[in-house]
Amino acid sequence: MNELSASESTARVLIETVERLSTATSLERVTQVVTEAVRRALGCDGATFVLRDDDSCHYVDEHAISPLWKGGRFPLTACVSGWAMLNRQAVVIPDIYADDRIPHDAYRPTFVHSLVMAPIRSADPIGALGAYWAEHHDADAEEVRLLGIIANSAAVALDNLELRGIVLRRVAERDDLARRADELEEAIYTVAHDLRSPLGAILGYAELLDDIVVASPAIDETGKARVFAGTIVESGQRMARQIDVMLGLYRITSRPIEPAPVDLSAVARRVADDLSARTGRRQIDISIEDGLRVVADPTLTHLMLENLLGNAVKYTGKKDHAHIELAAVVAGVGAGVGATRVDRVEPLATFVVRDNGDGFAPEEAERLFQPLTRLHSDDDFPGTGLGLASVARIVEMHGGAVRAEGEKSVGAAFYFSLPTAV
Repeated sequence: MNELSASESTARVLIETVERLSTATSLERVTQVVTEAVRRALGCDGATFVLRDDDSCHYVDEHAISPLWKGGRFPLTACVSGWAMLNRQAVVIPDIYADDRIPHDAYRPTFVHSLVMAPIRSADPIGALGAYWAEHHDADAEEVRLLGIIANSAAVALDNLELRGIVLRRVAERDDLARRADELEEAIYTVAHDLRSPLGAILGYAELLDDIVVASPAIDETGKARVFAGTIVESGQRMARQIDVMLGLYRITSRPIEPAPVDLSAVARRVADDLSARTGRRQIDISIEDGLRVVADPTLTHLMLENLLGNAVKYTGKKDHAHIELAAVVAGVGAGVGATRVDRVEPLATFVVRDNGDGFAPEEAERLFQPLTRLHSDDDFPGTGLGLASVARIVEMHGGAVRAEGEKSVGAAFYFSLPTAV
């Protein structure tokens, strides 16, 4: 049971580390989280975070019982962190003064007697993590493995920082005419960033489950193995759903539109039939007005209605009898989201999707179309926060506008305008 407790403690460290790294927005935060994790997971006396800087090793940060080399730079070929990067593998040194790869003069002022060093991103190392002990310590395979897991998590975090920087620079460089496209692109990349957290949980639990089963096959009697396995499945399913939404949306909305005459009523009925079939025994009344026609990209129109009607079906889920309708609106949509983005020659027709669902507070209306904005928890109504943002993007791509009206516990109405059929 002591071994099991140690394994659970290590797993918690790994999972907490991945979760903390998923929200890190600076290099300083990443190095702090990682060096703390190395000390907690390995029980060592010190840890360093080293980045490769051309032909040098830059000791960016450390967490130790006394100072090491923070801020220092050493030739790549003259330090053990450089050896780990150049050879793309971890190195264990029980006695630093008995190993020629160690620059002894640099270590003499420190407490270090033993160490293990692992590359960050072994396929193409960008740095290294070091763990140090003041007393003689011969790191075993499990300790090397743990250091490698933390190094891989650090690599993911650094990639995320680079990705975040790219997105922010793109947003800063573009003008107001591309603002909505930028927000959606940033949201897609942010979703990819957020997928690192469940992926890290999967890896952490998988490692722990493997350790427990190998060390004690009978441990499943406690039920812990089943709990861990369930967590793995849940995290994996969540990741798969988000990947599907992200990639599908990006592929569709990133291509040029191909306008054509579209029978909006017919498309909506196909979408409604599919949604009704998936809801089972729920009583859902979906009313579609006849003769609604537009000139729009057929694929994007279908996706837009899937999101609008699907949104209505979801948020009427707690109603005994759900009522949803798609209809034309006599008055224009007015200054809705995106209304001033494009000047069009073609006339615009305005439509509305209404429902008697959970609704929302009127002051929250504008937020609904922002990527990754959700007004409800996953426990109440699951989702990704990209559906209505994609609706806004699709409508704006056609020169139209969107807006929303709602009342909490009463229902919601989503207005959108599209070019009319000629």
